[in-house]
Amino acid sequence: MIKMITLFGFLITAHITLFAETKLTPLKTGGNTKPIESLKAKKEPKDAVKTPALAKTEKPVAEPVFSGPKSGWGVVSKASSFFTEEGENIGKVPAGTLFTYSGVKHATGCFVLIAKSKGKSGKWEGPFLIQSPDVVFFSGELTDMSEQLIANIQNYYTLLGKIETRKEELELENQSKNPHFESAKLWQKRYADSITAAAELEEKSNTLKGGAKSKAVDELRALKYEQSRVKIMADKEAASYKVWKEQNPTPPAVINADPTLQDLQTQLKAAKEKVKDVVVE
Repeated sequence: MIKMITLFGFLITAHITLFAETKLTPLKTGGNTKPIESLKAKKEPKDAVKTPALAKTEKPVAEPVFSGPKSGWGVVSKASSFFTEEGENIGKVPAGTLFTYSGVKHATGCFVLIAKSKGKSGKWEGPFLIQSPDVVFFSGELTDMSEQLIANIQNYYTLLGKIETRKEELELENQSKNPHFESAKLWQKRYADSITAAAELEEKSNTLKGGAKSKAVDELRALKYEQSRVKIMADKEAASYKVWKEQNPTPPAVINADPTLQDLQTQLKAAKEKVKDVVVE
């Protein structure tokens, strides 16, 4: 038997990096598998703080627990960032990607899987880290599954990913009318650039001595002062952009009338028929 299980949680990243500031009903497959209960992490309270060493009257925050198997397989359900085991963002894994995982780690906001994925060449690549909220898990042994069933599952989630991407494109087209769209992007870029420049200058200053070091420290101080001003403007424009976006949502009629989206949804309907005994929405 094979069954889908999903794990919900928050994204690891704030669109920049991993640890800073980048988620089926019975069908006979020939193997002896059994259903697995839904996986849910026990999240830390949002206002949780570390317990001071001497504050004995305060209770320490419990560590989240991954209640599912520590190894297994699944399919990426939406395009997701993936990372080296050191936390470096190394790109995007497209929806529909087949993966196996050999371990689980807890990162900021959710769990990440130590995974390998099957590339277009048919070879397994990895290991890397992938965010658990962006995948679906399956019970049973991958080697017991028929190649056709796996292909059908991958095709289904690939189409779901394409539909999500197309909706995002249509949303972006509508939001480009936002009078704060360009200015918000500009100030966000300036702020991101200032963070990079400050980090590089600080690293450089640590290698200098004497007058050269003092000069670099002064430059860094001035840069961080300017960075504060840039952040204020970036936050202001982002807030204005958000308000306009909330007041001017993309009309559903625009999305529903899109021919590309209609074609993808027709394909999805056919793909769903092939996995209706396996995929649970």
